[in-house]
Amino acid sequence: MSMEFPSPAHAVDSDRIESCPLCGSQRLHFNFGHQGYRVESCIDCGFQLLNPQPSDEALATIYSPTYFLGGGSADSSDKIAAMKQATARAYLSDIIRYRGSLGGRLLEIGCGLGDFLIEADREGFQVTGVELSPSAAATARRRVPLATIHYGFLENVPLPPNSFDVCVLCDVIEHVRQPLEFMRTLHRLLKPDGVVFLATPSLDSWSAKSHGRRRTEYKPERLSYFNTQTIQNLLYRAGYQQVIVRPGWIVSTLSYVASQFDRFPIPGLTSLVKGLRCLTPRWLREPQVRMVASGMAVYACPSEVKKETRLSVIVPVYNEAATFDTLMKALLQKKVAGMEIEIVIVESASNDGSRELAERYRHHPRVKLVLEDRPRGKGHAVRTGFQHVAGEFILIQDADLEYDLDDYDALLEPLRQGRASFVLGARHGGNAFKMRQFEKQPLLAAMLNAGHYFFRMLVNLLFRLNLNDPFTMYKVFRRDCLEGLTFHCNRFDFDFELLLKLVRKGYRPLEIPVNYRSRSFKQGKKVSVLRDPVTWLWALLRLRMARIDPIGEIATQRSQAEVQTPTNRAG
Repeated sequence: MSMEFPSPAHAVDSDRIESCPLCGSQRLHFNFGHQGYRVESCIDCGFQLLNPQPSDEALATIYSPTYFLGGGSADSSDKIAAMKQATARAYLSDIIRYRGSLGGRLLEIGCGLGDFLIEADREGFQVTGVELSPSAAATARRRVPLATIHYGFLENVPLPPNSFDVCVLCDVIEHVRQPLEFMRTLHRLLKPDGVVFLATPSLDSWSAKSHGRRRTEYKPERLSYFNTQTIQNLLYRAGYQQVIVRPGWIVSTLSYVASQFDRFPIPGLTSLVKGLRCLTPRWLREPQVRMVASGMAVYACPSEVKKETRLSVIVPVYNEAATFDTLMKALLQKKVAGMEIEIVIVESASNDGSRELAERYRHHPRVKLVLEDRPRGKGHAVRTGFQHVAGEFILIQDADLEYDLDDYDALLEPLRQGRASFVLGARHGGNAFKMRQFEKQPLLAAMLNAGHYFFRMLVNLLFRLNLNDPFTMYKVFRRDCLEGLTFHCNRFDFDFELLLKLVRKGYRPLEIPVNYRSRSFKQGKKVSVLRDPVTWLWALLRLRMARIDPIGEIATQRSQAEVQTPTNRAG
């Protein structure tokens, strides 16, 4: 394919974008120039975009009739179509698994030549496509006779609301000027139990990290660039839930990969691929293989529009009689502007009078009281609390008064603005040293602090993070972050499990310094100096090796719910 790029002189005659299209921040930072364009990023949420962007006239010259044909490739158009259809079959398999059912009405935005629609039609979907290129739309109509193909912008196509079971966008969202408004428009077309699927290049991919500004995905027609964090923030702000992000697997051949490096050369790597192609027998160059590419596959469901925001504060309680009542009085007095606060108390059969204190709040309108039959650890109590929360946001609050409730506002602000999904209250992220400073026990304090730094280094090394305080109790996140995750740890190793499973799912926590005053063992600290470090090491190794399959977890949970439903009804 021979693509003529518009020259810089007339390519960027659109208005400059002054605020981030995702979070509204005006702190847009210049990253680098590329083919006469400015690539900028939002300092607050990390979203990346071209700014200014190519004009409509410039984009029209790019989206020529040959744009979808793959001209100039060593492979024929039939082979390219076969690879695209094989990729589509893999995507459809996961869409069906995520959705839990077959068939229905499927809409593809940017359907191109109709490769995805061909496979969806074979799977029994009633298919509709929307395409901006008139030549591609005509080809799709010819190739998929039973499909309804519309030509034009999505906003101008007469599609009825709440009419589609599945909406698909493959390599589309990065071409949209206003991705947030675009996804809101798509939200109105989906049925309440519908599914949206996106495939888009990822800034978190191996190619993006290794090639940097030289990556082939930087093209004038691609106006937006997402990572796993910003794509989830986009969907959250547009009204979606149960967001799952997975690596973008595609089906390709060695010949086709090599042709792409010829077409978009990268110094050093192109020569390496050429050499590999020359050394590989011809019969090994053509078979289709599944490989991780430079993109990500994203699955989500539409959610109801909420009129108010609720924060669920989970308070695990075990033998905290000395501080519990003081905490509860402060929590019930705590106000966060524009937000309702519910308190979920999980009491674990204390023997110091804490259960009797907790019982006093049983009938309070803002409190949910959950009584466990025996103590099984803080992790088990928090996991139990997850089953009872109703809020859009979740915050974990210990009952020992080590943390300051006045930090709630700062911790919640990035979540409410859609600039982050997961926030950590870092105990020593500011100017003051806030770690353990036990009075009259300096050696014990030094030993625990040394252990903290060791485990912090280990976590950052194993999971490629750069966190100051990965073990803080103050973990605040959107409830939908938990979708597709199952937790098993019961003791303090749950702090590792929660953090690292959210990280493995694609969330990168934002650290905000908080106030902190550690209590000593004499005051009731429950960490075991001998036992817990061993469980932490085992948890880290297990979590590093564990396979994370959120779609499989959602499918399993759905099956279990379907099995339990008849029993519940009978009862």
